[in-house]
Formats: sequence, structure tokens, C-alpha cells
Amino acid sequence: MKKFFLVTHRWIGLAAALVLALAGASGAFLVWNHSAALADFHTHLLIGEPGEWLVNSSAFAFVLLAIGGIVLWWRRKALAVRRDKGWRRFLFDLHHALGATGAVLMLVVSLSGLGIMLNEEEGEEGGAPAQPVDQNSLMFRLHTARSYPLPVQVLWAAASASFLVQAMSGFAMWWRPGDRGAEPSLPASADH
Repeated sequence: MKKFFLVTHRWIGLAAALVLALAGASGAFLVWNHSAALADFHTHLLIGEPGEWLVNSSAFAFVLLAIGGIVLWWRRKALAVRRDKGWRRFLFDLHHALGATGAVLMLVVSLSGLGIMLNEEEGEEGGAPAQPVDQNSLMFRLHTARSYPLPVQVLWAAASASFLVQAMSGFAMWWRPGDRGAEPSLPASADH
């Protein structure tokens, strides 16, 4: 069972990493900067409907990644980030510690984004144009944290930035330039 979760976590993560990184980084800035161009980048990657599909698919993929990541992390339950064992070990530890501690907030951000998308889809049924997102709705407030106090906004910005960190550290763990054709692996001492 562990091998199933490990393989699916790696490949789903690899498929969704770039979009999660872009949406997460832009989402971190959107907590405070509400520009329309940045919002379009966050929701559509500046490529319209295909970009919206990629963002929403990646948000759904993150739900699977969070579940798989917690299952994989659960056995060791390690939160320490070691900096004295080399950069690979540092990224490995960072990926696991940040994933375990940030999973709940990252899930709230992802699921509320999916909720906004589903609400927009309902508005488009029957050929009617999509209604603008109600900025007072619970889904919008949960996704953006705009109506919350500054400490909550800082947490939301950190959770959004965590998508970027998770994508980069996960990709670095997967990619081993000297091992072309070999199964991607983690540090020898790692038990993930």
C-alpha cells in the first residue's frame, strides 16, 4: 500500500507541480494585491479557459497529494528540518515538515478555490453568463482571507506560498540528473 501512495504521490505531484507553484505564488500576492491582472493569472494563467481548467485540475490534484502525503508521512511523523546533511536532505525534510504542518490550511485554500469554481459553473448553466464571484461568500472569504485580520492573512499568504515550496522541493526530490532512466529516489537514509 505504501508503494501505491508513494508512486501516485510522485507522479500526481510531478504533473501538477508547475501549475500549483504558479497559482500558489500568485495567491500569496493576491492576499494583499487585488489587481485584476494578477487575479487573471491566478485563475486562468493568462490563457483563458484552458488555464482555468489547469488551475482547477491542479487544485483537485492537490487534495489527492495532501491525502497521500499525510499517509506517507504518518509512519515517521518527523517534523525536523536538518540543514547539516546536505541540500537533498534539507529539501526532503522541508517537503515533509511543511506538508504535514501546512496540509490543513493548504486544503482549505484548495477546496475553497474549487468551491468558487463550482459556484461559477452553476451560474453558467443554461447558457447564462457566469456571475461574478460574490466577495462576501464564505468560499471567497475562505479562499482569499481578505476580510480576516492581518495574522490570518499572513497565514493564508504562507499557505499559498507553501504550494510553491512544495512543488519546488518535490520536483528536486524527484529529479536526479545523474540517474537518467533510473527510478526517482530520495536520500538513502530517508524512509518515505
